[in-house]
Amino acid sequence: MTYRLRRTTAIIAGAATIALATTLTACGPDGGASEQNAEGEQTITIAALATANMAPIYIGIEQGFFDEVGIDLEVQTVQSGSEMITGAVGGTFDIICGGYVPVYTAISQGLPLKFIAGNDVGGATPDVDWQVVVAGADSPVQDADDLATATIGVNVLKGVAEIQVRSSLENQGIDDADVELTEIPFPEMPAALEQGHLDAALVPEPFVTQVLDAGGRVVDTPYANLGADFPNGAYQATEQFIAENSEAVEGYVQAITKSIEFATDNPDEVRAAIPTFTQVPEDVAERMRLPVFNAELDMDRMMQLLDFTEEYGTIEERPSADDLIHTP
Repeated sequence: MTYRLRRTTAIIAGAATIALATTLTACGPDGGASEQNAEGEQTITIAALATANMAPIYIGIEQGFFDEVGIDLEVQTVQSGSEMITGAVGGTFDIICGGYVPVYTAISQGLPLKFIAGNDVGGATPDVDWQVVVAGADSPVQDADDLATATIGVNVLKGVAEIQVRSSLENQGIDDADVELTEIPFPEMPAALEQGHLDAALVPEPFVTQVLDAGGRVVDTPYANLGADFPNGAYQATEQFIAENSEAVEGYVQAITKSIEFATDNPDEVRAAIPTFTQVPEDVAERMRLPVFNAELDMDRMMQLLDFTEEYGTIEERPSADDLIHTP
């Protein structure tokens, strides 16, 4: 398989993303970016973040799982979920791997996206939860109760991070009325905690390990509090791409499922892969908590997360279950 990595740097925010995506729907190319290569494989362009939970994509390429189903997978690294959604609707990307909440928002606003497979979920227990709330070494926050009046960093307001924080506190009977959420990129959070600009922050790995190495501590484990296999990341495509490339989509789901199963069974392969497509050093990759991979789309859990997006005002128009998942 030919592996090509492109890096895209444009970042498009909130309402502008939806407006642009709607425009692209009207004037974008018919079909997707897919084509056949010289070997007769169908080229599928996927957009993904350069984060550790994307390891199954790269492992699947290395192991030849996409070759087995006649797919030449081209990865384009992007910087945000909004960029993914805009590119998918505009025809730049065939498949995207993004968080559930931004896609819920897009679907609720009429954008034609469907979930086709899961990728990763939260940890079932606090010791394996890989997206957690941490406090710096000198922070007054010692446990979840202290978060009730804390300034907490999240990467995006009204996104999955805010929902994790608020729903976890609610689940523990902690009033979040006085919580102050501050938007800050994940890579900047460890320094902000160390300098005292934040009391706490919700961070994924490898930033969890970075904060712990600096003397910080874990003060809440939202996904573990919400229950096993709580959804975090998944694969989506537009309705048009699915309709016009049904066999390729079926093949992709088959290959990524095999990749996820392989990654789950071979954590050393995941640790070895992470430094090849992220900026995570090898020594950190050896010690960090690994993402929890799961290809299943759990409708019950998806509906629970959808309930939270309504409760916290992230979406106004609730999509139905049929609006969310593509069923072959």
